[in-house]
Formats: sequence, structure tokens, C-alpha cells
Amino acid sequence: MVHGWPDDEGNAVEILRALSRRYRGKIYWLLSDPSYSGPPHAAAELTDGSRIVRVGKDSLISLPLALTAEATFFTHGLFTAVPPPDNRLVVNLWHGDGPKLALDTHLIRSTVAVAGTALWGGQRSQRFGLPAHSIAVVGNPRVDQFRVAPRAEILERLGISSVDQTIVWLPTYRSALAPHGRAWSDGDSLVRSATIGEIVSAISNAESELGARLVVKPHPLDSDAYEELGIPIIRHENLAAAGVTLYQLLGAADAIISDISSVWVDFLSLDRPIGFYVPDLEEFQGRQRLNVDDVAGLLPGPRIRTAEDARRFVSGVVTDPSQLRPSRYPGFDRIGVVAGEGVADRLLDWLDDYQKGRGRNVLFRVGSPRSQNLRD
Repeated sequence: MVHGWPDDEGNAVEILRALSRRYRGKIYWLLSDPSYSGPPHAAAELTDGSRIVRVGKDSLISLPLALTAEATFFTHGLFTAVPPPDNRLVVNLWHGDGPKLALDTHLIRSTVAVAGTALWGGQRSQRFGLPAHSIAVVGNPRVDQFRVAPRAEILERLGISSVDQTIVWLPTYRSALAPHGRAWSDGDSLVRSATIGEIVSAISNAESELGARLVVKPHPLDSDAYEELGIPIIRHENLAAAGVTLYQLLGAADAIISDISSVWVDFLSLDRPIGFYVPDLEEFQGRQRLNVDDVAGLLPGPRIRTAEDARRFVSGVVTDPSQLRPSRYPGFDRIGVVAGEGVADRLLDWLDDYQKGRGRNVLFRVGSPRSQNLRD
């Protein structure tokens, strides 16, 4: 059984694709919208009803499935407060690594938790109450979407010129509006930041002079009003309408601007420029909402605090992006991102080894890239 939130969450989608090749049994996909067929690049695999059965998350059968499946994969928002018995494999795919502190993670129980970096993988044991050998530091499966379609094709679907350098701003939310009327706040609005107007103006001027394009992709829960800034906005629904996933957009981006989001951590595997606009970093630190000391020293890219910083970053992306590679910054090695393609397969291989180590049957040998080397 697989559950991701939202329904097109990349880690869940990519593990489903791998399971469709490598798992012998029936696969149940728990969805908020059971009619969802998956992103276009995965539709052929995910619409095979003989292999993958769609089930509404709120249906009566969803709870029994979640409690009895021999293997369960989830990102968050599932019924996972009870430790699973030893005869089941429950895999917490989670939803990325990063410096933002996740609260109440001790309530989320699983057999295994997945991480994409050595730094944040090292925190998973304490956060989720698991032994170190139950942390799969293999990467996040969603990064497999970075290279599933050509850059020009992805940008053209979104109405973005593929000639200019494309910079995607990916702010995480400060104020969130979630399903079922839930709302909360982690800080003051970014749009109301004292420096945002000058920085956006500087980037716009640099774009015109140098040949670049900035677009903002807000978090799906973000309630901030980015329309006020005059920047082209790509929302979750725009991606869905164009048949593009967030990680396909990232794979087509020449650089990103981010803050304490988990997305930039995955983007590290591409070693492309990352600028950090975090005007409230000190506030987050003061409120103890970060899970790493000295985040400023960890960031593998320049901080954008002034209009000149913004102009310098855009100029570097266009003229000499090699100087802005994250691997040139000390934080890159400390973070220890897991690079390489085929992450979903790498995770299933890891899980088979894990199953062997605890005296259980392997589950995902069929169709494995290394299956020719495995023996009963």
C-alpha cells in the first residue's frame, strides 16, 4: 500500500512506479481523489488496474489496508501512530530533508525512515524513534523526476522561454492554510518583508540586462499573496494543468532561490546555483524552529539580503554559474547529499537487504537492476 500527500507527491509516485516493476503482489494506492491517474510521465505504469488499485483514503477499506499490507509506504498524513509488528514493513518516505524543525515526529511510527542526506539522516533515529540501522540514507525517490523530460519541453509546457536562464524562487510557507480548515503560522509574511521590494526590483532589472527569468513557485499550503510582487507565479494547479511535476520544473531550472525549504536540499544533487533569501532566519533560530545550529554557515550558496546581493546572484547564474555551485561551499560536504539516479530502485534494493538482515523474505527482487546478482 502507498499513500502520499498530496496525491501527486513525488516520493509516493516514484515508489509506485518502481513497485509496479518489482513487486509481485497487488498494489493499493490510497488517494484523496481516486480518479487521479498520476503525472503524464508515469501514467502508463500507474493506470494499469491489474497492478495498481486506487482506493479513497476516506473509504472504509483504507484503514484495514494500511494495517494489514505486508509493505506500506507513506509520506505523511497516514494512520501511523502505532508501532508496526515485526511481520510488516512500514516505510516512512517522509517529505524531504532540511533545517526546518518538524514537530511531533515521535507520533509517526514506522519500521524504516528514508533520508536524502547524511546530516538529516543522522537525526531520523531520534526524531522517529528508530534504531540507526533502520534509516535508509539513499536519497528521495522524487529526484528521479529531474531528468524524465527535456528542459525545453518542460519550460514550454509552462509558457516559459527556454532561451533565457530560468531561476525558480521556492519560498516555504510562513502562514499555511491546509485542508479541513486547518491554519497555522511560523512567522511573518515574506511579501511584507522590508527588503522584498528592493530585491525583486533588482532581480527584474538584472533579468532585462542579462537574459534571465524569475518565477515563483509557492508551497501548496502557502497563504501569502505573491501577486503583489509582479513576478510570474506557478502554482500547484498550474503545474498539474501543464502535466508537469514540481521536480520536473526543478530539473529544468538553471538556479533556484530558497530558504528553509526541503526542496533546495534535493536540488543539491544537481550542483546548480542556489541563492538563499531568508530575511527571518534569526527569528527562526531565536524561536528554536530549526534543527541545526548555525544554519547561516551551513547554507551552500550566497544569502540574498540586499538588492546588490540579488543582482550579483542573477549575474553569476547567467555569466559564470560554476562559481556558484553548491559543492564549492563548506556546507555541501557537511550536508552529505546522496547523489545519483535511480533512487527508487536504490531504496527497494536497500529494503531487500534490510529484510534479509532481519530474517524476512525479500519483497522487491523482481525487475531489480541488480536482480541478476541475487540468489535465494
